[in-house]
Amino acid sequence: MASNTRKGALGAAALAVIALVNWEGMDLTAHHQRIDPPGVITACIGQTNYDDPDLRIGQRFSPEECKARLLKDLPKYEAQVDRCVHVPMPPHRRAAIISFTYNVGGGALCKSSVAHNLNAGRVREACDGLLNYTRANGKVLQGLINRRRFERDWCNRDD
Repeated sequence: MASNTRKGALGAAALAVIALVNWEGMDLTAHHQRIDPPGVITACIGQTNYDDPDLRIGQRFSPEECKARLLKDLPKYEAQVDRCVHVPMPPHRRAAIISFTYNVGGGALCKSSVAHNLNAGRVREACDGLLNYTRANGKVLQGLINRRRFERDWCNRDD
């Protein structure tokens, strides 16, 4: 049983990496994105100075460095999901929630209707709740709408 659980977690992590590379893109030079709040610096695969306080505007990375940084940071986001969601999830659902958490943060996940509904066994409501998180700096962004639809679809999968 433990090996099946571990295998599911590894599958979810691999799926999360695919989603994150797709939705976050890869910026090889650290910069401030206009959609982010003031003071937020982004580089690589959506990593910010919240992930790495030493990140500085203009800092450059190779694609390999970016992938390594994501793989190093991913367990932190998986742990945040585990801290907030206390029910087993199939790999696609777990990957969707990891992707969501990577984007909004663990604190936002824990406070969200997404985590509350998952823990209460209301999977459809939880997955549909992802669609409520489509704003950055108070503005609805089409990219976030697209991402949340993708995450919702993965969240609703049972395999």
